[in-house]
Amino acid sequence: MEDEFIRDQLAEHTNNPRIHEKLIMSSDDLTLAKAVELAFQMESAAELASRLAPVPSLQPAVPTLTVQPPALRDDTPDHGLPVNYAARRGASTRRPCGNCGSSTHNTRAPNCPANGQTCSQCGKRHHFARVCRSAASGRPQRPSSPAPPTTIHSVTAASPPFKTCVVRLDGVPLPLLLDTGASRSLLNLATVKQFFSHHTLHPDCELLSGYGNSKIDIVGTVSLPLQYQSVTLPSFTFHVSRHGANLMGLDLFSSLGFSLLDVDGATILTVGSPWQQRWPSLFSGLGCLTAFNHQPLLKPDVRPVIQPLRRLPLALRDEVTVELNNLLELGIIERIDASPWVSNLVLARKKSGTLRPCVDLRSVNTAVVPDKYPLPTVEELAAKFHGSTVFSKLDLRQGYLQVPLHPESRNLTAFVTHMGVFRYTRMPFGLSSAPSCFQKIMSTIFAAVSGVVIYLDDIVVHGPTLASHDEHLDRVFKILAGHNLTLNGDKCVLTVPAVDFVGFRLSGEGITPLNSNVEAVLRLPEPSSPAQLASFLGMTAYYLRFLPQYSATTAPLRALLKNGAPWAWSSACSSAIRQLKAQLTSPPVLAHFDLSCPTFLTCDASGVALGAVLSQCQHGSERPIAFASRSLTPAEQKYSVGEREALACVWACERWHIYLYGRHFTLRMDHQALTTLLSSSGTGHRPLRLHRWSERLLQYNFTPLFTPGRDNVVADLLSRATPDTPPGPAMDTLEPELIHMLHGPLREVVSLQDLQLASAQDSVLSQLCTCIREGWPRTVPKDLVPFHRVKDELSCWNEVCVARGLRAVIPGSLQPRILAMAHEGHLGIVKVKQRCRDRVWWPGIDRDIEFAVKDCSACLVSGKTGPPTPPPLQPVRWPAGPWQHVQLDICGPFQGVPYHQRFLVVAYDLYSKWPEISSTGSVTSQAAMEFLDCLFSRWGLPNTITTDNGPQFTSMDFQTFLGDRGIRYTRTAFYHPEANGGVERFNQTLKNGVRAHLADGLAFSSALQRTLLHYRSSLHSTTGISPALLMLGWELQLPLDRLRPQPPPLTAAALRHRVSASQRRMKQSFDRRRKVTPSCLAVHDWVRVRRPHRDNKLLSFWSEPVQITGRLGLATFRLADGTKWHASRLKKVSPLTPEDPCSMASDLDLVEDLPDDTRNCPVEAGGRESTASPRPVRVRCRPAYLKDYVTE
Repeated sequence: MEDEFIRDQLAEHTNNPRIHEKLIMSSDDLTLAKAVELAFQMESAAELASRLAPVPSLQPAVPTLTVQPPALRDDTPDHGLPVNYAARRGASTRRPCGNCGSSTHNTRAPNCPANGQTCSQCGKRHHFARVCRSAASGRPQRPSSPAPPTTIHSVTAASPPFKTCVVRLDGVPLPLLLDTGASRSLLNLATVKQFFSHHTLHPDCELLSGYGNSKIDIVGTVSLPLQYQSVTLPSFTFHVSRHGANLMGLDLFSSLGFSLLDVDGATILTVGSPWQQRWPSLFSGLGCLTAFNHQPLLKPDVRPVIQPLRRLPLALRDEVTVELNNLLELGIIERIDASPWVSNLVLARKKSGTLRPCVDLRSVNTAVVPDKYPLPTVEELAAKFHGSTVFSKLDLRQGYLQVPLHPESRNLTAFVTHMGVFRYTRMPFGLSSAPSCFQKIMSTIFAAVSGVVIYLDDIVVHGPTLASHDEHLDRVFKILAGHNLTLNGDKCVLTVPAVDFVGFRLSGEGITPLNSNVEAVLRLPEPSSPAQLASFLGMTAYYLRFLPQYSATTAPLRALLKNGAPWAWSSACSSAIRQLKAQLTSPPVLAHFDLSCPTFLTCDASGVALGAVLSQCQHGSERPIAFASRSLTPAEQKYSVGEREALACVWACERWHIYLYGRHFTLRMDHQALTTLLSSSGTGHRPLRLHRWSERLLQYNFTPLFTPGRDNVVADLLSRATPDTPPGPAMDTLEPELIHMLHGPLREVVSLQDLQLASAQDSVLSQLCTCIREGWPRTVPKDLVPFHRVKDELSCWNEVCVARGLRAVIPGSLQPRILAMAHEGHLGIVKVKQRCRDRVWWPGIDRDIEFAVKDCSACLVSGKTGPPTPPPLQPVRWPAGPWQHVQLDICGPFQGVPYHQRFLVVAYDLYSKWPEISSTGSVTSQAAMEFLDCLFSRWGLPNTITTDNGPQFTSMDFQTFLGDRGIRYTRTAFYHPEANGGVERFNQTLKNGVRAHLADGLAFSSALQRTLLHYRSSLHSTTGISPALLMLGWELQLPLDRLRPQPPPLTAAALRHRVSASQRRMKQSFDRRRKVTPSCLAVHDWVRVRRPHRDNKLLSFWSEPVQITGRLGLATFRLADGTKWHASRLKKVSPLTPEDPCSMASDLDLVEDLPDDTRNCPVEAGGRESTASPRPVRVRCRPAYLKDYVTE
């Protein structure tokens, strides 16, 4: 009772007459809540309608539709007018406004649109010309010429009804008369004949009538592609009338997403969807998921990779800086100092022309365990869409970037640029686990919502009726808002009868493949020669098992290919070609795309066109999904064969991006070199154009596969038959601008004007000039003390410049440029000093020259600065007892000995200096393990074994062999044999002894045993005791031992003191002889590694700069690439800077890109073949952990 009383009070005492009338006329079941809601809606609509009045100072509150009134014709039939126009014309009983002519308000209404306007008839204010009392007639005046374009916000009874909307039909701009009372859209026959005569006119059985049940003469229907602003309809059906105007009815309003709002008799037309007005927060900004984050799982045995910096072109750095700053402001990336994983930035152009920064995460993806979350299949999609007639397609705005990345996984996405090192805080594109993770998150969020299908970042909402669709869409929007996700309004399609989704067309009729997938085959021209006919039949024979009655169909075609048969093309041949095309582009040959089947992309290129086939292996046989081809531009036709083949691969992947993105597929090509050039294994050997194209393929997960040309018949035909479609923009036009630096950066020459300007701006030289002219003060400023020492040689010239004798004094700002000019040609320190000695001077110039030359990267990599100074010798700690620390090495090969004795495996005990050797014919892990097994059976297991980095010692089998026995295994630094000095020094003694015994006439095996006997029984220089006594506890008896008394035993303390004294003397001798200096290297320093000796004389001596990540000893360091080096092979360099010219690829680096067979290819005099013996074949052993796998 209380609610009814309040409802009655609201209806009786409201001050709005429209609300009062509406509530009084309502039915008896009107509740208080409905009354309040109705009053609120009417007030909001009235306020919105007042805002839409054409007041110049106000902006429209809703999106507007730009229309243009056409010229009026008196012979327009009744159906040319809006259906409800005549009814409205006589329905209004209110006296029209005297200022604007509208019947919706009184003359003095404050919301009248004529307020403040100037009449074009009399020049007075506050009324329009159509109701001007100074005119000849009081009626509204019809304009003598078409009115200019106006913006329509509402269509009311008093507004001019003839308003048009310009749309593009098949590319032709055409104005359509807006008719909100017409249920169908019409085109007149004259318009169809003039613009669309090439389209088929279909018969129409539907009867249409106009106002007053007047019959409309319909001649048929025509389907045309339609576009209005950003909305595109692939096909829309118009009814064609024999006479009348071109109408836009409610069916086209609904397809374009227009909205009609009825506000108390006024019809407000808005463009776009009311959903965007209801949920404005969903269509603005970039969201961030609140309840989920992504933490990829890593493989435990993968080491982090730090990629060397790839310099960005100078022309792109400003754009990249802007994009990175935007990402920083959005919180997508964050700045860091260092990371164990560092990748490079990859740039791609969007269709809008802006740059899209991506990260080369190929190294990271090898360490990420793939997520096998299932994707929906076509059958599942078809079952979910059954019975639906209304669809909406939602696109998340940069969907991956709305998923937070777990803090522990952010270092995986670190990348380096000219601005420093950054890492992602959101899940980036290019991460192999991102698609499956995103699909899992979206499926979890919408698990309880019906009428929703999700594939990655595309969401399709559907329903059998408009009401059910809107209910589902409203729930989806609520869930998106609740999880703080946002949409890309430009790519969303709302409330339409059909949408494109994952390569299919969804509509009320079901799921159908896109017509664009078969256009390449349908456009193939008829063969004009036997070669073209044979190529066409080869393609059709590839799908022979799917083509019924293939022999009968191709009989007239095969007759033309018989020997001696004349080329006579007939109508039967044309009919066979058309029949084969129809069979190839329809089921059962053309299959639906199945998300669960293996996918293949086959590409080929000829001299004039590109061809590609997308296929899948379904039910045990390969079935085509889509065909495509395009012709090459004149510039692309000049590409090499490999570049055209690579262009076909890139073009095909991007064309079928909707099928291939986020899943693994096999990329087949008939160019074998591309299998490595388009993958990470060929990074350092591919041309620049292929390098850019391969970066565009980083977003795809594919396996390259070589297919011989004889097996690539389908793509080969598509590439050799020039299609009718234009080639489009060349691939290179989509690439970023690049600057090719062939000889490094240009050095600026310092002119006399530069010297004068810099000297005038230098405060030190300005004070120096004053002192030279006016005399030196008693207290010389600290900055002038170096000049005061040579004050008698200083003078001023050119008013602001200073000279020392005939040498110009250089200000500090120009000193780096002067050093660069003096060092041009990369002369040594002495030559540069001689060049500067009689031309320029400044305090400390000799020191600066030495530092500049030593710090020159080009001189360093060419070996002009010499090797680094070795660090002090670090003796190996002497073990506590025998057979605790053993060193292992390979000695040989020996020439002129039996094959099974060419190599020696040597073991050396560091405590006793006791050696053990075994001969073998091949150096393998198996030989080393058999030798150690023999030693272990004799002496037991040692605590530690040390070897160098030979392949037989770094193999997995050898490491497993030692690990299973609990032996600690250490390896020396690369190319630092001193760390294995005990066994290396014994190898030298062994070779000398064997050589001497061979000269005495002994056999090789006897010489080995004789040398071992004397070494084991002789006193060692370090211990002063024979190895036999320390190892066995007694001396080995020799003939001379019987002639001397037994020596007194030596205590352990005395022995250790003797070993320490010997090592100390050795260290002092080594440090003095090598002139060592303590290593100044530390963790995080940047160094270059001195490479081992190479046969190619043009190779640089030093590697690219790499960072130190750990210290393993006093002079041993681990680098960012995982290698271990001694300080004697490392040279400290300055951190990389964008201006470092030597960090770019130089001409010396090009030599490394030559194939191995080209580098080492011998040149024989006189053209004779080389008689050198072939290189020995490396023995390869299959690791035990691969015994259950097939690797070939």
